[in-house]
Amino acid sequence: MLLIFLYDTAARVSEALNVRLCDLHMDASIPHVTFFGKGRKYRNVPLMDSTIAHLKRYLREFHGSDYQNTGTPLFYAMTHGKAHRLSIDTPEKMIKRYAKELSETCRPMSNNVHCHMIRKTRAMHLYQEGVPLPHIQQLLGHEVLSTTSGFYAFATLETLSKSLEKANPSNIEKLWRGKEYSEKLYKL
Repeated sequence: MLLIFLYDTAARVSEALNVRLCDLHMDASIPHVTFFGKGRKYRNVPLMDSTIAHLKRYLREFHGSDYQNTGTPLFYAMTHGKAHRLSIDTPEKMIKRYAKELSETCRPMSNNVHCHMIRKTRAMHLYQEGVPLPHIQQLLGHEVLSTTSGFYAFATLETLSKSLEKANPSNIEKLWRGKEYSEKLYKL
């Protein structure tokens, strides 16, 4: 659930681990989560339908039927019978363990994986799908657009290739063979 939540919301790990049950607004007209983020600022991030379905199952299983409007951490560990927020080390260790398992069984993975990669991946996927940078900026909680564009809005090789294909008309070969076009080129 934590990995789904991190990807869907593009939250920083510390923000996700600080979410309390009362920060979830799944019954609102636009379901969302309220994060208390960097710079001591609040921001609301919409939740997708599939994430809400996962959250509801998670809440039933790990928080029981009485999970509405409480200050209990969404993601928690139990110590001496009391729920407390997870440390940042917990998801970092978890993602490293999963990456190692993948490397050993089916897919080579970097040795240097970390949770912030999920945030960056989500931002890049949104950018590649054409989501405007100001929307991604708001989702990530960046104060200035240059932070978003400088760290998250990279053109992939595939994106560059598609852009170049659009810029090169398919009839370019016909243009080169035309006498009028050739004469214009010789005059350059």
